[in-house]
Amino acid sequence: MTWQPMAETRPKEQEVVLRRRLAVRCALLLVLSGPVGFAAGMLMNINGRVVNGTWMAAAVFVMMAVTLWVALRREQRRAVHLGVTLSRYVDLGRLVRRGDPPVQPEVRPAVLEILERQRALWERMTSKGQSRLRIGLIALFILITAVNLLDRQYALALFFSFALLSWLSLPLSLRRQRKRLEAAQGKLARNP
Repeated sequence: MTWQPMAETRPKEQEVVLRRRLAVRCALLLVLSGPVGFAAGMLMNINGRVVNGTWMAAAVFVMMAVTLWVALRREQRRAVHLGVTLSRYVDLGRLVRRGDPPVQPEVRPAVLEILERQRALWERMTSKGQSRLRIGLIALFILITAVNLLDRQYALALFFSFALLSWLSLPLSLRRQRKRLEAAQGKLARNP
């Protein structure tokens, strides 16, 4: 079977492709949670024992599996309420986040609901309370990184430096997300 763009495939084939994509993403997330948990356990480990990394890997894997199950159940209920499949609903969310929502009438209610939810999330993330929390966490991570450097705990300092960079990059990603949401709203407004 040759590869065809999503727009040219039939709806049944398109649903199979979307279902496979969702399954692969979920499996990849679960598979990667183990090594990430192990690495975090080893970095946080003072004694250098592999057992602590293994326990952390298991804990992160279980937390990720439960979180993924809860999120997929919630999304499934929303999808059923809007008359689309779970895989299609997740794909619509991805397209809205990219700023390129489909304008077909059969998925328009789902797209509008996803767009509204993402707009509300963006507004919560840019509120004054969130900004203050972000500044506080940045200051805390700077302090923790400096203390770990002074204690010659370079692995922990590297770990907290990564967390610091993640929090510092958040305003840039929020700005990019706002532009994409505006592009999605503009596309939907042009195609009523």
